[in-house]
Amino acid sequence: MSVEKLWTEVKKILEKGRGFTLASLLVSKKDSVEAIFQKGNSRVYVYLINRKLSVQHVRRVKKAMEENNCDQGLIATIREATSQAKKEAESYGIEVIDIKQPLIYIFDHWLVPQHRVLPPEEAKKVVEKYAGGDYQLAYRTFPKILVNDPAVRILKAKPGQIIEIRRSVPALEELIQKYGEDAGQEIYKILKRLIPSGEEIYYRIVAEE
Repeated sequence: MSVEKLWTEVKKILEKGRGFTLASLLVSKKDSVEAIFQKGNSRVYVYLINRKLSVQHVRRVKKAMEENNCDQGLIATIREATSQAKKEAESYGIEVIDIKQPLIYIFDHWLVPQHRVLPPEEAKKVVEKYAGGDYQLAYRTFPKILVNDPAVRILKAKPGQIIEIRRSVPALEELIQKYGEDAGQEIYKILKRLIPSGEEIYYRIVAEE
C-alpha cells in the first residue's frame, strides 16, 4: 500500500466513520502526509509516513498535537511500528495503524452491514428492553464484539458501548446505478437471499476479549 492509498483510507475512517472533517492539510508529499481533522471542539492531528514508526515519530506527533491544540493523535505507516513506539503512543493516547495492525474503511463493501455506536440515551433503551436496565447483566449476556474488530476500530468504540448493526437490502435501482446492470442484479439477488425480511437489526456490546 502506498501513502496515497493509506491517506484515502484514513480520510474515510475519520470522515465517514467518525464524523470529522478535514480542517487543514499541512503536508502532502509522496512519502508523508500531515493534517488536522475537526469535529466540534475535538481536533485530531494525523501523521502518515512510509517508514518504520519509531519513538521519535511519536514524540514529534505529541509535540505537534500540543502546538495545534489537538486532543487526539493518529499515526499511520505502510510499514511497522516498533514495540516501544506503540507503547509510548498508547501512553499519550495516540492511535497507531501499521502493517501488523492495518485498518481500511470496510463499510464501502456491499456485504458489510452498517455499524453505529449508540449514544447513551439509545443504549439505555436497548439495555432496558433486553436486560431490564441492568448494564452488568447486559455486559454478561449481550453478544460481544471485540475492541480489535475492524468495525470497532473504525468507529473508535470503547468497551461497554453498544453497537447497532443494521443489515438491509438497498433498492435494485440504487445497486444498478452504483455497480452496473449485471453486478447490481447479482448483488441484489444475493442480499435478498441473505436478508429475506429486507432489514435486520441487532446489537453487540464492545468487549476487551
